[in-house]
Amino acid sequence: MQRDSSDQQTTLVQEPSMDRLQYVIEMRRRYSPPGMLNSDGSINQEFFKPKRIVVLQPRCKWGKPQRDALYKGLEVHGVGKWREIATDFLKGGKWDDQQIRMHAARLLGSQSLARYVGWKGTREMVEREYTRNKAIGEITGCWKGGMLVEDNNGTLRKYLEEHAAADE
Repeated sequence: MQRDSSDQQTTLVQEPSMDRLQYVIEMRRRYSPPGMLNSDGSINQEFFKPKRIVVLQPRCKWGKPQRDALYKGLEVHGVGKWREIATDFLKGGKWDDQQIRMHAARLLGSQSLARYVGWKGTREMVEREYTRNKAIGEITGCWKGGMLVEDNNGTLRKYLEEHAAADE
């Protein structure tokens, strides 16, 4: 045992005993995955280094050509057919279903596209829906970030139910 005189109190620092080291080595051998240990039971640091380096490709920006293609896809396939729209109109395979859905939601001005599943519309019809959704959002206070969103009070749902009943 050694005395540690680094502070006012005298403490004893115990050097690891051989029994303890053997125990640690044995536990490492039992429970460590293959390749993690060196032959002497010490930890192989190479095991924790990345095996390969992943290079991320820069994403393409969404622009006017993609927006025009999405308008055409909404006209031909309709809301909800994201894979078909990507295959037929957004060439290159750079856009996944979620990204296309998000851009369609922005075009229609509605976070929830549940009301529009299967709906097909021309560019003018999509722009009309956007204008309609913006007006509803401004009336109800549910226009956030350029789209109509539902709040916790169900304000939008109530408004749509009331006006659906009035339209019938």
